[in-house]
Formats: sequence, structure tokens, C-alpha cells
Amino acid sequence: MDRRTRGVIAAAFIAQGLAVGSTLAVFSLFIRPVAETFGASTLEVSIGISLIMLSLATCGVPIGIWLDRGTPKYVMFTGCTLMTTTILLASIAQSLGALAALCVISGIAIPMLGPLTTAAVVGKVASTQRGRALGIANLGIPVFGIGFAFAAGFAIEASGWRTTLQLFASVIFILGFPAIAFGIPTDLNESSRSEAKQVAPADHWTPIRLLASWEFRLIALILGIGMGTTTGWVAHVAPYLNDLGASMRFSGGILGMMQGAMMVGTLVLGTMADRRSPVRILLGVFGVQIACFGVLFSDFGLIAASAALLVAGVATGGLLPVLSHLFAEQFGTANLGRSMGLANLAILPFGFSLPMLAGWLRDTTGSYSTTTLLCMALVLVGAFAVTALSATLRRASRVTTAPSLS
Repeated sequence: MDRRTRGVIAAAFIAQGLAVGSTLAVFSLFIRPVAETFGASTLEVSIGISLIMLSLATCGVPIGIWLDRGTPKYVMFTGCTLMTTTILLASIAQSLGALAALCVISGIAIPMLGPLTTAAVVGKVASTQRGRALGIANLGIPVFGIGFAFAAGFAIEASGWRTTLQLFASVIFILGFPAIAFGIPTDLNESSRSEAKQVAPADHWTPIRLLASWEFRLIALILGIGMGTTTGWVAHVAPYLNDLGASMRFSGGILGMMQGAMMVGTLVLGTMADRRSPVRILLGVFGVQIACFGVLFSDFGLIAASAALLVAGVATGGLLPVLSHLFAEQFGTANLGRSMGLANLAILPFGFSLPMLAGWLRDTTGSYSTTTLLCMALVLVGAFAVTALSATLRRASRVTTAPSLS
């Protein structure tokens, strides 16, 4: 890798680590404290993560087009500004309504810094060893997730959730802007535009053509189930552990260790995608997740649940780099922002509804057993989608390599 590529990977590593680590990775730690502050139920506070996922998914399409046609550096600067301002304002919010509005705005900022942008910018500079490059860049989420989770677990108990959010905003401001300024070239899209002019029309994927593609629909469904279910469940991990008798610090520690487990999965499975079939890797990921949700549903106690969460973290860590590699492989790097942005819409039904449904089930049944069973069923559907994708790609390969009869 040359210096330019390493700079882009480093900036993407920091940017998405800040965006996801300070929001989606630690949201569950704030559910109980915020609920106590405003006298709200678990369901009412859980609406926040659903609103984040709603705006994150729906904004993926325009942001993806902006990344492909505009200047990624300015996209990331905009996202960093929104994220810093939103978290700072959330720390002084005086109502759940204000927090809800800020959750919507943060959902717009996350894809400008997170996995969508990482896939676009890294995919444009890493023509070889793309899986390894994406794996390294995606390590930002678990690495920063560890820091934010451990910091939140201690800071919320010591100083309260408002001070914790102010600390988060300061970290994003101090680290985010310099990383983008020095790591992301302003002319990053120039080479992609040159390549786009040289490719045949058959290699240009418009949104309509993507939606008409059976392969795209299956990959989007896999992305939606994988990321939507993971995000929806992780948003309730801390309350789930609290129900099993864990303290806030213990829950923060487990969330941090989950991010560490994701780090292992991101690097190992992302690198494997360069040498192994991404489809087979995804099938293994979903198989492990099904087994882990089975352990959580069986209620074997705090230690067994913690172990299952860590194993699931390893599998979950491989989702983004492997799926990003698959998008680039199937639709080309020139269409990466557009294809992943459009596919983000598939996260919406799962990422929006599951957090609220889990909160409602917890309030009405007093436990998360039904939620873990539901997650297990959703991941099983994802495994069937991976199997269908494998069959579709094999058929397409046979058609492409079939000898001409003329």
C-alpha cells in the first residue's frame, strides 16, 4: 500500500470509529439513565435508536450518490460537524422530544463518516487486497467502541450521562477533523471518474438497474438483516445484562469486550474475503449468530450470556468488510457508494422496528427472552438469503463461462 492509501485507511478508521463508537455501540448504556431522568419507559427511550436507524437508512441513497459524484472529504467534514454538534446539544436536552430530534440528525451524520463512506473511500484507493484494506479500516468501529464503552460505563456512574456526552463530543472534535483534513485527499474521486469514463455502459449501475438485479436484492437483504438485527439487539445489551444482575460498569465492560471481539472478526474475516468466498464466510457468520442467540434465549446465566455475546461479536465484526468486498466485487468500485447507499434502505425495517419492539417486549413481559428468539429467527432468514445468493452467483457464473454455439 502506498502512502496515499494508508492515509485514507487511517482517516476512515478514525472517522467511522468515532461515528459508530459514540452512538450505536454504546446506546444501550444510556437507556436506563435517560429513562430515570425523564421518568420514561424502556420503549420510549428505545425509540431513539429506531430514529437513528430510520434516518441512517433513508439518507444512505443521497449520501452514496454524493460520495460517488462529489468530494468525499467535504462529505466527511459535514458529517463530523453534525455529529459533534448533535452530541453536544443532546447533553443539554431538556425533553425526550429534543433528544428524539437529535437522534434523527445523528442518523444523518453516521453514514457520512461510517461504513458507507469507508467502503466508498477505501474502495476507490485499494485496487488490490481490498478485503484486507476494508478490514483494517473497519477496525475503527470496535477499537473506538471499546474506548467509548469502557469510558461510558465509568463516566455515567461517576458524573452522569450528560457529562459523558460532552466528553464524547470533545473527542470527536479533537480527533475527527484533523484525521479527515490530513488523511482524505480532495481529489479522491478524480481517478474514479476517469475509470468511470473508460468502462462500458454495461458496467454502470443506476439505482433502477440495481433494484432490478436479483443479486443486489439478495445482498441488500443480507445487509439489512445482518446490520439491522445486530444494531437492534446491541441497543439492549446493557439492560439485558442488568436484568441478569450486572452493574453498569460490568455492562460497559462487556460492551467494550464485544467491540474487541468484533475487532478480531473484522480483521480476520475481512482478510479472508480476499482468499475465500465471501458468501461462505457470511454463511458461517449467520450460523454462529444463530447459535449465540440460542444460548441467550436459553437463559444459562450471566457468565454464559456474556460468553455468547463475545462470540457473537467476533462473527458480527466480519459483516461489514465482507459485505463491502462483495458489493465492490459485484458492482464495481465506481458504483460502490451508490450501491451500498441504496442497500442501506434494507436495514430500515429491521433497524427501525427491532429496538422499539424489544423495548415493548421488555416492558410487557419483564424479560428479553422473546426478543432473543425473534433475533434468532431473523438471522435464520438471513442464512437462507445467503444460500439463495450462492445459488444465484453459481448460475450467473455458469452462464458467463458457457461456450458460444455460434
